[in-house]
Amino acid sequence: MKKKVRIGVDSIMTILIPLLMAYVLVGEVLHEWFGIVIFVLFILHHILNFQWIKNIFRGKYNAVRILNLAVNIALFIYMFLQPITGIMMSKHLFPFFDFGNGISFARSAHLVVSYWGYLLMSIHLGFHMEQMFIMISRKTPKTDMKRNPVILICKYLLQAAIAIYGIRAFIKRRFADYLFMKIIFVFFDFSESVIWFLLDYLAVMGLFAIVGYYLMKIVRTFNRI
Repeated sequence: MKKKVRIGVDSIMTILIPLLMAYVLVGEVLHEWFGIVIFVLFILHHILNFQWIKNIFRGKYNAVRILNLAVNIALFIYMFLQPITGIMMSKHLFPFFDFGNGISFARSAHLVVSYWGYLLMSIHLGFHMEQMFIMISRKTPKTDMKRNPVILICKYLLQAAIAIYGIRAFIKRRFADYLFMKIIFVFFDFSESVIWFLLDYLAVMGLFAIVGYYLMKIVRTFNRI
């Protein structure tokens, strides 16, 4: 039961993150509600994974644990900075807070934290892709997913297609400019369908999930040497 709840929480968070990035296209009110929901889910995610938190200071640290911990700490910081800066700018759910000139800083911080957080979330998702593949293979015991050449070819072709689309979307959506604060306002094409916007952002998520997946595989390989 706990495992199903954890999968459900993680799945909803994965769906909501791209929607948060499309804040103007989905509307500011929905954006603020999505922000609250994802923060609550983040707290619930840590409650469900409390065993991992409890073991942080136990046992030896190898490269895999260090990499996991580094990304998780960065995400922890992101998930607290994001709602704080969001509340500072809130026009609908928290209008009674008046931060004066601090709003300008909050807007810039909210933007850069959003984009770094988006990539970190995607990489974090990639770290756990191996576990997802194992779960899928257990549900299809008649098929050896690791050795079946057809499945392997399809897997690599799909990853290549997502990566190519993701690179194109990363450039088109000017992620690098937002990550390094070359631009402090996100530009939206209001004539564009929300679907195409979300597909591009999902492709970027897929790209960095693949990066995270292979990064973890490389680290695990060197860790065994």
